[in-house]
Amino acid sequence: MPLVLNANATILCAHGGRVTIVARQGAVTAGGAPIIRETDLVGAPIIGCAQPPSISTKPCTTVVSVVPLSGTAARVSVAGLPAHTQTLVGITDGVPPGTVQVVNPGQATVQA
Repeated sequence: MPLVLNANATILCAHGGRVTIVARQGAVTAGGAPIIRETDLVGAPIIGCAQPPSISTKPCTTVVSVVPLSGTAARVSVAGLPAHTQTLVGITDGVPPGTVQVVNPGQATVQA
């Protein structure tokens, strides 16, 4: 079973940029930090993407979507929204569009 993500998770774009995670709820925690829910990553800023800007490329600056059913807990919800898990894959606004993946879920005990 995959681990649930918390606000201390490390999520990177394909070019090494780090997603800035802001949990929109603080009541339910795992590993000492708020659990990340389904709506928490869309719109999250990406800092440090190494994709060089050019006529045909643009660095990743924002998570624009999460791939449906990737990293969404089927049985764990927080305040009515599914928790995200370490299997999450997202899409960025980079050109060409990039992906984001979990490097570290931020905690090692709560599974979904």
